[in-house]
Amino acid sequence: MNRTNDLLKIRELLQRRRRDILMATQGAQRELSSLKDQERDPEYEENAQAELADYTLSSLMEAQRREVMLIDAALRRMDTGVFGTCVDCGYDIPIERLEALPFAIRCEEDATRHELEVRGGPQATPTI
Repeated sequence: MNRTNDLLKIRELLQRRRRDILMATQGAQRELSSLKDQERDPEYEENAQAELADYTLSSLMEAQRREVMLIDAALRRMDTGVFGTCVDCGYDIPIERLEALPFAIRCEEDATRHELEVRGGPQATPTI
């Protein structure tokens, strides 16, 4: 398979993931509304559980929002023809890296170097 076809496959995966996240977020919002309605019920005694569920759902929705932003940024890079090109060295990011981490904007070598610079030198542990 050539790189163009591989990138199209990644685009389809990103678009599918985006749709899935948006559907899950709608479900989480319905769940959150349901919890808030239960809290108004005087019979509802498990306030701490409701607060924990509220916090958990809110955190999940925030993580999903961030992932949608990353997906949108990757799709914009695809639309402008720069997806899959390292922002530091300008070389193609290996397709295997893009399949595993479709939000990658750096090749592995430059990503490691960037992490070390951001995290404080060679004694720092890379996150990616």
